[in-house]
Amino acid sequence: MTLARFFFCLLLAALALPALAQDFTAYTAHVTGESVRLRSGPSLAHPPVHVMAKGEALTVVAEQDGWAIVRLPAAAPCWLSADFVKSNANTYVVTADKVNLRVTPDTKYFSVGQVDKDAVLKAVMGEDGKPATENGFVRVVPPASALGAVSLEFIERAKVEAKAEPKPEGEVAKPEEPKPLVKKEQVKRDPTAKELEDERKTFTELERLLNDELKKPAADISLAYIRKMFEQFVELALDKEVSAKSQAYIEKIDATEKLILAEKERLEKEAAARAAEIERIKKEAEQIGEKPKEEPKGPVEYIAIGTVGSHGKTAKTPASHRLFDESGKTLVDLRWDGGDLSKLMGSRVGIVGEVKEYKGWPHKVIVIKRIDVLEEGEEK
Repeated sequence: MTLARFFFCLLLAALALPALAQDFTAYTAHVTGESVRLRSGPSLAHPPVHVMAKGEALTVVAEQDGWAIVRLPAAAPCWLSADFVKSNANTYVVTADKVNLRVTPDTKYFSVGQVDKDAVLKAVMGEDGKPATENGFVRVVPPASALGAVSLEFIERAKVEAKAEPKPEGEVAKPEEPKPLVKKEQVKRDPTAKELEDERKTFTELERLLNDELKKPAADISLAYIRKMFEQFVELALDKEVSAKSQAYIEKIDATEKLILAEKERLEKEAAARAAEIERIKKEAEQIGEKPKEEPKGPVEYIAIGTVGSHGKTAKTPASHRLFDESGKTLVDLRWDGGDLSKLMGSRVGIVGEVKEYKGWPHKVIVIKRIDVLEEGEEK
């Protein structure tokens, strides 16, 4: 099962946020629990995208099956493709109609809203003081059209209801400034059994994906996306055991990626070495093939003349062939370091070279320096 298919199945139960009811009156609500998950859509199949503290205010624009559809708070992630915006100082101007808003800088999840052409969106600044960008996406403060969902169980209506203000056509309501995140100890609520069951199923599927990926050849393994999913579990998991396991998997992935990198480097070096060896052999073959042509024929004193044949032995060193006289008697054994004597098998040749003797070898050996194929009667 591919990663894309997994997340398709995971989100199949809730394809998109519902159309907002025309007669619904928006109202302000406050979060009643600690560490309440705001999800990208109205079901447990939708991933959590933001954790809200007790007392945090939300604008509810619709309700569905026990879920409140709310405007994403300023601190929630909101991304859109950099291809459809034009930068203007610390803001972006949208350059196309119906541009999707997403909670991750990619297209892995369904959009959480859209913005129209000419809408002005405020950029979210990164740690370096520059607008945050990633993977071809830009992060913005969520406009009013960016929606998420939270269980009605964990919010309560404020005493004074917020009236829905009409939005001018073609213009996005000015978003509120993001509040800095302040780390503080919070008393976490006990998750429901349904939430824990859903989380464990998703985590088990992610474990299976990791195991399947690790079975691939080293050159084909890609763990960056799976690691990112485990990071989300570390940050947002309701079950402490799931969070701890996710951290362990991240460490395993990091160690594995180092091994994969080393293996890829080794394979690349081996491939380069093989290519270099093939090139060397090719050049040597070209030189060997040209060498006899480069040696001019002429008057020469041959130290041996005869017919090239096999010496019938398995060993090729110190000689690869044998030289026979007309009666088939062995004259001498031959070795030619600069050429291939097998091509001259059966040919009558004249040889110039150095005569050597080797202990344990039955015949003298001529190490050939020059060899000429002789025509009949040619014995100079």
